[in-house]
Amino acid sequence: MQTATTPNQIKHRLRQQGHTLKSWAAANGFKYRTVSDVVRGLRQGNYGEGREVRQRLGMPVAD
Repeated sequence: MQTATTPNQIKHRLRQQGHTLKSWAAANGFKYRTVSDVVRGLRQGNYGEGREVRQRLGMPVAD
């Protein structure tokens, strides 16, 4: 899996798969706000729901 690191790379990859952040969030059982905050870097995603979002999007997760 390709690791997307910037918000634009993540959004572009989702668009290629036919998703928006909102539709991806709904399809994966997350709140749009949580996904948006993680992608934009407002939430670090080191634990909890934010961490799950990072993992599912293929973003690097700190151990």
